[in-house]
Amino acid sequence: MNRLTSLSLASALVFVTIGCSNRGEDAAPLDTSVVPSTEPITDSGSDTTLAPESPTIMFGDLESPCGPAIDGIAPVVTADENGGSADAIQVATPSDKGNSFVPGLNGELYDAGIAFEGWCNAQGGIAGMPLKVIDADAKLFEVPVQMENVCANAFAMVGGGWALDDQEFPRFHECGMIDIAGFVVTAGKSQADNTYSPSPNPSNKKDEGWFKWAVAAYPEAMQHFATVYSDILTAQVVEQQYREAAAILGGVTVVDQVPYSSVGETSWLPIAQRLKNSGVRAISLVGVPEVLPQLTKALQELGYKLDLIMVDAGFYADVLINNGGDSVEGVVVRTGFSLFEEADRVLAVRDYLDMMKTYRPDGKVAGLGMQGTSAFLLFATAAKNCIVNNAGVLSRSCIIEEVSKVDEWTGGGLHAQASPGTNTSSPCYQMITIKDGKFTRLYPPLNPTDADRALIPTATITDEGWACDESTLIELIGDYGDVSIGKIAK
Repeated sequence: MNRLTSLSLASALVFVTIGCSNRGEDAAPLDTSVVPSTEPITDSGSDTTLAPESPTIMFGDLESPCGPAIDGIAPVVTADENGGSADAIQVATPSDKGNSFVPGLNGELYDAGIAFEGWCNAQGGIAGMPLKVIDADAKLFEVPVQMENVCANAFAMVGGGWALDDQEFPRFHECGMIDIAGFVVTAGKSQADNTYSPSPNPSNKKDEGWFKWAVAAYPEAMQHFATVYSDILTAQVVEQQYREAAAILGGVTVVDQVPYSSVGETSWLPIAQRLKNSGVRAISLVGVPEVLPQLTKALQELGYKLDLIMVDAGFYADVLINNGGDSVEGVVVRTGFSLFEEADRVLAVRDYLDMMKTYRPDGKVAGLGMQGTSAFLLFATAAKNCIVNNAGVLSRSCIIEEVSKVDEWTGGGLHAQASPGTNTSSPCYQMITIKDGKFTRLYPPLNPTDADRALIPTATITDEGWACDESTLIELIGDYGDVSIGKIAK
């Protein structure tokens, strides 16, 4: 692999993992099927025998938006907005699963889409109209080609994402496309017109509650903080965002900024030695989970232990533990998604696992798949509302109108509450850590004490186990990419 290709691949991997979780690919789906009773129900106060009512189908705490046709409404979708078809709602799910460098990359998005299609159609579709998922695999470098596929065949893009998502413009707007994305990457896509995400991640406003937590939990260490980041542009942008947010929040002194080669370091010992020589006590690493164990093992070899290693949601991955062993004990990960380890108490996680087991048993189970599922639930909810409120007519403009109204969304409990309609990141998060070789909740605890609540006085600890703090939604003013490419020309 030549250096240019390696850089492009590394760039794509950073794109995909920042803000996304891929933990769960080895998780065993739980059987949460509920078989409703078919026995007649007898009213004890009379001789009347009542027929059993059909149970309300739920996804987590969200009533299913799928179901049979509604009395008096014949749903239709305009053929010229639906690839020429009037038989099913055709949606395209972007991914990069077919690339030859990292086969299967983002494939959990498409798997979740196929599973949702099966789950929804088993209930009758959306108000009686079947859902059909179209594969929009860009294989990393074929975004323009797949954008033509989407424009020609799909009503909407739903539940997916491309690593190089800025390459879909201007064609995206030229064909009037809409997107309820599983994830977004570039600044242009994150603030694009007619694009919404169930858990938004705009480039200019981010939740940095994890820095406030770190300052509260490790005040001395955060006075000796360093960033370690890949030398590609995308990683540099994320690193700059970290530093700007930390400066706004306060309590952080950056003593070093350490780049590493995106095509691989011959040895990580020099970087480990540099951190030791600089007196660094806390770091955040920008990159992919395969990289961090190389640094932690080098630090271990030097006998130098950091007080805190904090990383973003993409590091919630089995590969971190598998490759890092005891060197990654204590690493802290920030996430906004519910944990697979807590599936016994979070119904939405169990429902996702059961949906995958039933309708895509060979598919990849992962956190990114939960993000895609949340996007499908959001789209289907909007589509049902359109059909009900517009005499059965489903249109792209109606989907945008409906989604823009949604200012509270959790995907049934798959993730912390966010505001898709305003493209605002969730102010809620949780910190997890590696303890005894397993991911486990760190903050906030499920049964918080007064001391836990006092750690960050501005944060509210919810019954669902999130720390929510509006004060840590930070407006960033740095130049982190061209947002104009995603705007409709006036």
